[in-house]
Amino acid sequence: MDTAGILAVLGTSVVKFVLAAAVSYGFNHTFWETVLLLSIGGALGTTAFYRAGVGVLKWLHARAIRNRDRRIAKGLAPKRVFTRSNRFIVRVKRSYGLFGLAIMPPLLSVPITALIAAKYFHHDRRTLPVLLTAIAGWSLVLSVAWGFLR
Repeated sequence: MDTAGILAVLGTSVVKFVLAAAVSYGFNHTFWETVLLLSIGGALGTTAFYRAGVGVLKWLHARAIRNRDRRIAKGLAPKRVFTRSNRFIVRVKRSYGLFGLAIMPPLLSVPITALIAAKYFHHDRRTLPVLLTAIAGWSLVLSVAWGFLR
């Protein structure tokens, strides 16, 4: 395996997970190399974006509270928090939960899935292990699927 091919597959696994197996097979990696590279890249991306997302979201929350308090101190009404899109997100969260989110990396992307998990499931100890298990499972599924297509 060449370094450029490995880095290309790892980078694609982080950015657009569903296409990473095709990139790996394009570099003539074997089935198990593809599964391994997809799993490593997806896990690195998920962990990095989840951890960063938790920190950034805490900072944004503290900032929103400060801004709300400033508005109230000036005698202005606080900004509306519960919007139509927030209602939709809460409905989806309650309907599908963490395990529903875990099936999303191929459909969305690893960063978006990890950030949504950081936003809504950061308090649950199972979040990161569930996401990493889903990445490993999807690595196997996508490697099989793209293996048949090549």
